[in-house]
Amino acid sequence: MRVALTLSFTAHLMLTLVSALLLPERVAIHFAWSGAADGWASRLDSILLTLGLDTLLFLTFWLSPALLRRTPVKWVNLPNRAYWLSPERREATIARFSQRLWAFGTALFLFLLAAGLLTLEANRSDPVRLDQPLFFVATGIFLVYTLFWTVALVRDFRLPTGSGT
Repeated sequence: MRVALTLSFTAHLMLTLVSALLLPERVAIHFAWSGAADGWASRLDSILLTLGLDTLLFLTFWLSPALLRRTPVKWVNLPNRAYWLSPERREATIARFSQRLWAFGTALFLFLLAAGLLTLEANRSDPVRLDQPLFFVATGIFLVYTLFWTVALVRDFRLPTGSGT
């Protein structure tokens, strides 16, 4: 999953860099429900914000095992954390949880890639207008994935039958 996370981040990073060459000086960065642009920024500000936030998100996902190893158990929000983060299970749990986080990060960057493509297309059209139906489809797919991911995470960290805890 770490490779998929890296590839999805890299694809979005490449789109952002290509966008820097293709976008006009003033770009729409927010759109109303109708798809009409209602928030604007300079191309440079938009690119720098995207690069900064994406890099922060990527590093957070990428470094999750190291972060989890250094985080006190009481600060980890995980179902049945006393069981799963006990000393004899901690490393296996961190590896398992990290795989889940990398999968979510991959889905997030794929969603951001779709949103970035739609935003680039919108900013290159006249008038500037987001393809609202496609954006809602991408958002819906991401939200459904998030729901299934959350349910799977909770199920994955249930107490095993006969654990006695």
